[in-house]
Amino acid sequence: MVKTVAVMLSSSLFQVILVRSCSTAAIASRQHERHLHVLSEVVSGPAHGKPLALHLDTALPADVRQAVLGVEPIRRTPHFTLSLGLNHSQGRWPRQETASAALSYGSPAMLHVVLWLTPRPELLKALWILWKPRHLLFFSLGSLPGTEVLRDEAVSNVEKLALIGHLSAEAERGPDALGVYTMLPFSSSGVQLLGPWEHESFSNWEALFPDRFPSFEGYTFQLATWMVDYPYLYHKNTNSLQGTGISITALEAVSSLLNFSYTLTVKPPEPVYGGKLNGSWAGILGMILKKEKNFSINTFYLTPERYKDFDPSSYWGFSKVGAFLLTPPPLPMSLNLLRPFTVGVWTTIAFCFALAVCSCLMLERTANPRSSERRGVIDVLIQLHSGLVNQSAPALLLPLWKRVFLAVWLLCCLVVTAAYTCNLVGIFTRPAYPRRLHTLQELTDSTFRYCNTSFTSTKRQ
Repeated sequence: MVKTVAVMLSSSLFQVILVRSCSTAAIASRQHERHLHVLSEVVSGPAHGKPLALHLDTALPADVRQAVLGVEPIRRTPHFTLSLGLNHSQGRWPRQETASAALSYGSPAMLHVVLWLTPRPELLKALWILWKPRHLLFFSLGSLPGTEVLRDEAVSNVEKLALIGHLSAEAERGPDALGVYTMLPFSSSGVQLLGPWEHESFSNWEALFPDRFPSFEGYTFQLATWMVDYPYLYHKNTNSLQGTGISITALEAVSSLLNFSYTLTVKPPEPVYGGKLNGSWAGILGMILKKEKNFSINTFYLTPERYKDFDPSSYWGFSKVGAFLLTPPPLPMSLNLLRPFTVGVWTTIAFCFALAVCSCLMLERTANPRSSERRGVIDVLIQLHSGLVNQSAPALLLPLWKRVFLAVWLLCCLVVTAAYTCNLVGIFTRPAYPRRLHTLQELTDSTFRYCNTSFTSTKRQ
């Protein structure tokens, strides 16, 4: 009896273990299919048209690796695969001949996809040193989301960063639900859940990779600089510690837009601009490598050594544009009599002449009540106008007020005629031309039509 009961218990326990194993295997298979389906939607959806660099963890089983490489959108997309390990990364280039042309090393359009079962932060430093990816997607094929890798310092400089992993907290969406995460380095929230993966919600690139740096939240950057980089960065004046230049102008515009401040270094501790001392980086780049400073706005030539240890920005681009216009013809000779004075000066002279005539007529009416002794308007005009054309008075005036008035008027006319004569001599010596255009705004506001001509070099075969 006891043996029969033991046999029955053993049989029941074996059935329970078998059923549970089959159920676990079914769940794992369903999750595996779900991962591959989401990966297919990512490649064919928001990442469509992007060349891929697939970093496959060496811990992935062989069948999982084959399944990933067998996803149809990946097969149709230019890509290459690398085995991501602690010692080295071995690459396998695609068989498509066109893919090798599309996949240039360090291409900014390339999307790096890291696939692993369990997050391995120790691999991130090697990934950054070797590839310096601009766009990086972590894809966790295991049961853990692994969001802690988003906080790793090795990926802090990645421009576009996202992680697709298991949604353990979203039980109502099913055990195989996947979520999309990202990290905002300067936000208090840190790692953010963008939402459960749905093809409709993440159908474009901007939805899957939102801007990680919308604002720096008032952060103060410490800059490694040396103010000898004219015209990009140099001393504002001889005795000033403030910097100025093209880089400062660009930095001021960016800082006001992204809400951050900065401090400058007058010169590095070692008198080295961008080189090494005793085999180690010193000077400006040494401060950055030692994490004493955040970055530099000095200009450097990009060399393999600098590219290996530092993350350069985009190149400065300059375009020299020249505007060529026909030389305008000289002004007409008839206008030379008016050119010694500006319009404002001529207006002032005319106003003063009219005021002098009116004042003289009012004094005539006041001093000579009898109309027979008053001078008319024509006589006053001729007398005052003679002073403007450098002519003397025809007769000495008897009333004292007339003599004083005429003396003041002739003195003013002497100054005006002397200035007019000197300017007229200079004008007749050299031809006059209309005012030319001096700024791009004046060219835009003018009626001239302009075209752009580009020069290309021809190479002989």
